[in-house]
Amino acid sequence: MRNKHVTRSANWQQLQFLVGNMGGWARLRLLLLCGLVLACISCAAKEPSLPEEAGEVPFPEVKKLTFTGNEQFSSRTLRKAMATKPRPLLPPWKRGEPYNPPTLQEDLQRLQKYYFDRGFLEAKAQIEKVEEDPETNSVQIVIAIAEGSPTHVKAVQLAGTIPPELASKQELLAQLPLRPQERITKATFDQSRDLLLARLQEAGYARAQVVPRTEVETTTHEASVTFTLQPGARTTFGAITVQGAEQVKERAIRRKITIREGDIYNAKELTDSADAIYNLGMFQAVTPRPLNLAEPDTPLDIAFEVRERRPRSVQASIGYSTVERFRVELEWTHRNLFGGAQRLTLSGKVSSIEQTFDGSLFFPYALFPRTTFTQTVFVHNEQLINTDPLGITDALFNFEDPQPNFDLFSLGGESRIGYQFTRTLTGAAGINLSLNDFSNVDRDAIDEEDDIIAEDNLLLIQFAELIWNTSDSPLNPTRGWLLRGRGDHSTTALLSDVSFAKILVEGRYYQPIWWRMILALRLEVGGIQPYGGSDDVPFNVRFFAGGPGSVRGFATNRLGPVDDDDDPVGGQSLIEGSVELRFPIFGEFSGALFVDFGNVFRDAFTYPLQEIRYAIGSGLRYNTPIGPVRVDYGIIIDRREGEDFGRLEFSIGQAF
Repeated sequence: MRNKHVTRSANWQQLQFLVGNMGGWARLRLLLLCGLVLACISCAAKEPSLPEEAGEVPFPEVKKLTFTGNEQFSSRTLRKAMATKPRPLLPPWKRGEPYNPPTLQEDLQRLQKYYFDRGFLEAKAQIEKVEEDPETNSVQIVIAIAEGSPTHVKAVQLAGTIPPELASKQELLAQLPLRPQERITKATFDQSRDLLLARLQEAGYARAQVVPRTEVETTTHEASVTFTLQPGARTTFGAITVQGAEQVKERAIRRKITIREGDIYNAKELTDSADAIYNLGMFQAVTPRPLNLAEPDTPLDIAFEVRERRPRSVQASIGYSTVERFRVELEWTHRNLFGGAQRLTLSGKVSSIEQTFDGSLFFPYALFPRTTFTQTVFVHNEQLINTDPLGITDALFNFEDPQPNFDLFSLGGESRIGYQFTRTLTGAAGINLSLNDFSNVDRDAIDEEDDIIAEDNLLLIQFAELIWNTSDSPLNPTRGWLLRGRGDHSTTALLSDVSFAKILVEGRYYQPIWWRMILALRLEVGGIQPYGGSDDVPFNVRFFAGGPGSVRGFATNRLGPVDDDDDPVGGQSLIEGSVELRFPIFGEFSGALFVDFGNVFRDAFTYPLQEIRYAIGSGLRYNTPIGPVRVDYGIIIDRREGEDFGRLEFSIGQAF
């Protein structure tokens, strides 16, 4: 039986892989065929069952489960809180859970707790009716809900000792999610207690406690909440150890630990040290554990427990976006190359518009603390290849070649030194050497004055950048700032065929405004100035705009100067931005309304505001562990002759 089960699992995994790699129409035909086969099996090929033993009656199926009296929460929401599940609408062959009276009684308690946690302290749930159908061996259950009145917060108070390192009592109360006149919920109650505890720990009181007390007036349905602060004595760090490291040298781990024995305890520094160790990429998990928390008036010993990853791994992925169309990626990583958490990564990608190979060697420590070094080599080929011979995705998404006037082959490498100034401020500097070969250039479409920008070139670029990032997530931020500035320089005095200076500055801001709604803002400005006999800069240096990560509604690179065939030629000045309102819909689905604007201009550091183009639109997102899957439709406001009304874009990750 065990071998048979393993064989079935392997076959199912193979089937999942084959289905996942099918085209859209082929997958639809397969699903229709499977549905027909399943329907035939369920109707005409039921396996005969053995007769029941005398006295043995199977549990009846829960066919239907409904509620009465629920006004605050939908029946669908309440069913999710229960273990008893009715027969679902889809798929039609799936059955409901067996009816078990003890489980149903436990579900009544779960429903009451669900209401209690959301401020309905007197809510009751009871069975109103259970209808059994002996012929189908099923039951229909009706549950009556008496919600009662919600309990609101009458007052929130702080008691005990407020250390001088903390804000004033009024300022602390203003920070709490639990507020007077609002409904009391377990979530805001716990968040308020945890916030006060975090403030005490951030001030050095590692063994602090926050003791809550709630008094409820049942007649008025009001609750008074008091949080008593018990900070105790300020704590210092004691011995700091590393546990679980077998392959990675402990010295490499300790370089990322910023806390020191004898320092005043700081919860944020402790968390930052754990994050820095995890970001080495060597570990599955990093957990800082206090060893003697129950011993008052003693330094707090800390152990960083690490669980190492495998030294080598291979990752493969298949994806689709309206920019690259189909995409296949393969990555091989060798971790802890020399025992000091060094990392070697080789990766390749093939998409409809680009084929690349990259190799990078990362050193987490380079001569000085908080300094990293990365050496990269790359081979990039920007050439359109047809990965959709049937034209299905072109019909759905109107795919366009981002660079129809030429193909570009680039070979080179980059040396980068990074430095962590603070937790939120990082910087980098280095050089980038590339040999760039243009081919299949449409000389007839490109203006004579632009012909030079499609010539082969050798570039040795010196660059420097600064990033200030206070946002709360790299994949789906909800609050904070991200400011980025980068400067590139190339000169014919140092190998390059072109002399220019290039600057790009970008700012992003995320702010929660109401009911999990997020206001996201972005502005990006750039300019390129050729000098020293160079009148222009090549295609592979110029700015382009338009597309799902730029100004939506326009095709990729299609916003800005064009040639005689209305194909993009880029420019030496860029301005673009977005205003986006993100809001939840249900479950993992969320929506967005946006206004994008921007343009590219031929001349250096020239920004005629009257020529800025605008687009509006809406989108749908589905949150995944690797970021939201995003579908946006942008509409061009001031549409011109020959331009599309708008575009549907499909990709992964937020637009910014």
